[in-house]
Amino acid sequence: GAAGAGRSGDDARDPDSGPGSGFAAGGPRPGSRARAAGARPAPDRSHLAVGAAKAAALLERQLTLARTRAHSAALQALGSARFHAVADQVAVLASEVPLAGRATDIDLRPLADAARERLVAAVAVLPLVTAGSPYNAEALVHGLSPDPAPHPQDAPWHQVRLLLRLHRYAREVLDPAAGDDPRLRAAGEALDRHRDAAEAAAAAAQAARTPRIAPATAYALGVLHAGQRHEVEAARYAFQRAWRQPPAGTP
Repeated sequence: GAAGAGRSGDDARDPDSGPGSGFAAGGPRPGSRARAAGARPAPDRSHLAVGAAKAAALLERQLTLARTRAHSAALQALGSARFHAVADQVAVLASEVPLAGRATDIDLRPLADAARERLVAAVAVLPLVTAGSPYNAEALVHGLSPDPAPHPQDAPWHQVRLLLRLHRYAREVLDPAAGDDPRLRAAGEALDRHRDAAEAAAAAAQAARTPRIAPATAYALGVLHAGQRHEVEAARYAFQRAWRQPPAGTP
């Protein structure tokens, strides 16, 4: 009784703190363990789902606005004097078909070689060593900054995509069967995926800069942006693997 009276009121009311309970020497108590577990509620993902829905709606509004502006600009260009001048020149050119017989004697190989050399020079500028790594952390640094400018690493890859198409077209003119090189086709498909992922990441970053958006919406846009930048890196990795393959017909 004297020992019980000497304890504090909380200890006296706690049946697990008495002698012989096994918890009086500073060990964990079942009651405290249950209270600690109760202090951690199950993660509620409803706000993340709401943020993802709001992010999708925000992207849809911005893309619809951009599509409407592009449509208006295209209609304005179709009604311009410059477009009508080009249309008149195309009509005159079509009236002169078939071309003169001497046109078949023109050697187009120097032009095709020039297109190939431009492509090779553009690919030489690309960081293929970095693209050979499965993960490039430098590609995410710019996307996390408040700078709305396009990603500085994307422009050279977009330029290579255009030059690769020009090279394939030139090969098809010289030899229709040579234009379907599996190596060049795989490289072109990788660069197409690169372009789509880069534009998707840029759209997500632009939407995330919208003032006064909810934190959950910004988080969903950040996840989307990071995922698309990883797709960019995957496409670069696929391109460098395809480009380093031996050309078709090489023994």
